Amino acid sequence: MSDVKAKQLLDAAGRMLSTPEIQSIADELKKPEPTDQEVNGRRLTVDNAEAQLWAGMAGRVMSQKGRKLYGRLTQELEALKQGAGPGPGPGGDARPLSEANAKKPVFLNAAGWPVPAANVAGQPDNANMEEGFYRFALLVQQRAKVDGRVGALANLNIADKSTLVENAVSMINRSLAAPNGRLEGLTAEETQQVRSSAFTILYQIGKDLGADAGGARLRSRIHNQMMEQADQEPNALFARHMVRMLDRPDYKAGLSAAQKADVEALFAEKIPQKFDVANIMSADGYLQWDHLAGQGEGFYRSFIANLPKQSIHGAKFVKVREDWRGAEFELKFPQGRGEDGRIKGIRITAREFNNDLFDGVGSGRGFSYGGHSNIGNNQERSLARALAQGLKTDKPQLCLLDLCAGLDNLDDGLEKLGNLEILTTFGSSYFWKGKVQDERGEFDGVTRSEGMSSLMALFTGLTSEEGYEKIRGRVNDAISSWSHERNPNVVFPTLKDYREVRWAHLDGDGDALADANDVLFHFGLKEAAKNAQSEFVLDFQRPYDELAGEPLKNGVLDLNVSTHYNDRTSENDAVEHKFIAGGYFDGTGSADLLRIQPERNHDGAPLFRIEANHGLAGTSREAMAALTQYSSMMFMADQNLVRGLSEVDRKLMSLAFATFRLNFDGLGRNDDVRIWKQLLHAVRLPADLPFGALQSLVDAEHHDYAGSLEIVNNYKRSLSADQVRALESRDVGRPGVGPPVA
Repeated sequence: MSDVKAKQLLDAAGRMLSTPEIQSIADELKKPEPTDQEVNGRRLTVDNAEAQLWAGMAGRVMSQKGRKLYGRLTQELEALKQGAGPGPGPGGDARPLSEANAKKPVFLNAAGWPVPAANVAGQPDNANMEEGFYRFALLVQQRAKVDGRVGALANLNIADKSTLVENAVSMINRSLAAPNGRLEGLTAEETQQVRSSAFTILYQIGKDLGADAGGARLRSRIHNQMMEQADQEPNALFARHMVRMLDRPDYKAGLSAAQKADVEALFAEKIPQKFDVANIMSADGYLQWDHLAGQGEGFYRSFIANLPKQSIHGAKFVKVREDWRGAEFELKFPQGRGEDGRIKGIRITAREFNNDLFDGVGSGRGFSYGGHSNIGNNQERSLARALAQGLKTDKPQLCLLDLCAGLDNLDDGLEKLGNLEILTTFGSSYFWKGKVQDERGEFDGVTRSEGMSSLMALFTGLTSEEGYEKIRGRVNDAISSWSHERNPNVVFPTLKDYREVRWAHLDGDGDALADANDVLFHFGLKEAAKNAQSEFVLDFQRPYDELAGEPLKNGVLDLNVSTHYNDRTSENDAVEHKFIAGGYFDGTGSADLLRIQPERNHDGAPLFRIEANHGLAGTSREAMAALTQYSSMMFMADQNLVRGLSEVDRKLMSLAFATFRLNFDGLGRNDDVRIWKQLLHAVRLPADLPFGALQSLVDAEHHDYAGSLEIVNNYKRSLSADQVRALESRDVGRPGVGPPVA
C-alpha cells in the first residue's frame, strides 16, 4: 500500500514540490511490504507501480535543491527496484542499464555491447548495435535533465567500462571509414548516429570516472579518442557539438590544465576566432562592405551624414557617390595596414533596408544592418528571401546586425546561410535622436548610436587584423556597456560568448533542446504533420525522440525577446531573457502541455527550461509561441517571480503576453483569431473572451509592447462581470490539468 500513501502525499503537495515533500514520498515508497521480492538475501521494496509513480514526478516543478535531492533518491530507489538487480536480464546474459519499466530498454551484454534486448549476445549486427548505442545515449540524455547520473553505468567495474569504451571506439572508427558514409544495413543518418551515440557514452563514462590510477588511465584514453573524433568529424555541426561537450563543466572538471588548453585550441579550430579579411577584400586591397539602414527614425539619412565624421586609424570616410540606389564612401589609409600593408582602406556602400538584409550573402563583401528588428520579422523575412534565392556562402563572410535582441534568429542564420559569421545583439541597442546637419540642411535624425560605434570598432579591429576577442574588447569600450546585462551587447563567436550566450540560443541538431544542455546530437529527426484546426490537441504521431522541434525552439527564443518588453519582466533579473528550450518529453499519458523547470546554462547561470509534450509536435510555430507566452507568464506569476498580479490579472497578463506574439507572428488577423480560440480552449479559459479588444490595446502600446498592468486593467473593463468572475477560479486558465478535449 505504500504506493497509495505516496500518491496521496503527492496529490496533497503544492505545484512546486518541496524538498521535505520529495523526501517523504521516497520514504513511503521504500517501506517494506509483504509482497516484496528478495534477491540474494536483499529485500527489493519498490515495485513497478511505485517506480512509475516516482518516475512520473520528474515532470513536476522543483527547486534546484529539490531537483538534486530527487536525483539522489532516484539512484537509491533504482537499487531497490524489483526485477532490477545486478544479474542478467531475462532470456540472456545481458545486464539492464535502464530502468525496469523503460519504454526503450537497453542492456549491456557479456561482450560489453549495449543492446536493445537481453538475448542479443556477442557482437551484435549493425542494426542491433546502432539501436543499442542509441538507446544508451538517449538514457544519458534523459538523466542529464535530472542529475546527470546513470546509476547502472556508475556501478560497472573498471574492466567492464574499459570493454565498453573499446567497443564504442571500434564503432566510431568503423562509422568514419564506412564506404559512401553507410555501414551495411544502415542509412547514412543511422551511420552518423552510431558515432554520435558512442561519443555521448564516452562522455558519460569519462566524466564519472574516479581519480584512482585505473580511472585516470581510462579517462585519458577516452579524452584522446573524443579529441580525435571531434577533429576528424566531417559534419561541421556535429563537430561543433563535440567541441562543446568537451568544454562542459562536468566533463572538463576531470581534465588537466594541458588537456583543457587542447580543448580550447580545438574550439578555435572548429569555430575560428579570427576573421581573415582577405575574404572580403578587393583586388586593390580595400575592405568591401555594405550597410543597410532600417526604415524610419531617419536612419539612412543620418548614417550617410554621420559616417564622414568617423575616424579609423586617423583616416576618414569620403563620399564618392550618392543617387537613388544609395551612397558610396571610401576611406584610404596613408599607408597600408595589416599583414605586409595589404589593407589600403575601406569602401562601403549604404542603402535603405527592404527586407533584403541577407541579399549580400555570397557576394564576397561584409555587410551590416542598423535599425529596428520589428520583433525579429526583419531578419526572418530577409532570411526567407535569401533562401528562396538560394543564397549561401562557401567562402567565409562576416556581418554585424545592430538591432534589438537579435539572438532569436541566430540559429537559423548560422545553419542555413553557409560559412557566414553573424555578430548580433543580446538586448536593446541604443541610439540618440536630435538635430542632424547634411548638405540638404538640418533634420530630425540619429545623432549617435551604439550601432555606429560598434561598426567603427569592428572596422578598426579588422583593418588591424585582430582576432574576435580583441575586437570584442574594442566594442565593449565603444558602447554604453553599463546598460546591458552582457558586456558588450554585441555577441561574438568567442568561447566566452558561446558559453554565456550562444549555446543557449542554438540548436544544432533541431531537436528543440538548446545546445547548452544537449548531450546527444540527433540525426534524421522528422517534422510532425501540422493541423491548423487542432493546434493544441495531443497527437502522438511519432516517438518523442524522433521528432524535430523547430516550433518549440523558436517559441522559447521568441519568449526571451518578449521578456524585454513587458512591464513585469523587463529589467526583472529573475526572468528577463532567462528561458531555454528543453526539447520534448514523452507525453504519453501525461496531462502536461508544457513543463517549466529550473535549469543551468553552460556557464552555470540559472535559467528555466521549457519542455513540450511530444503530442504537440504538430503545433505550428505561431500557436506554440502563443502557448509558450501564456504558460510562461502564468508560471512566473504562480512562482512569485513577477509580482503585483491578482488571480484574474495574471491570466489577462498572460493573454496580453500571448497576443503580443500573435501581433508579430507574420500571419494575418484571421489566423490570429483561430489560434486565440484554440488557446482559450487548451488552457481552459472562457471561450467568449474577446480577441479584438486586447489585440488593439497591445498594438497601440509603444513602450511595453508585450503587455503591462495598464493594458490588463483596460481590457478587464471591457469584460462582463460573469467573465471576470469566471477568471477568479484557480481551476480556470491553468494548462496541464488534463489533456484538452478534441
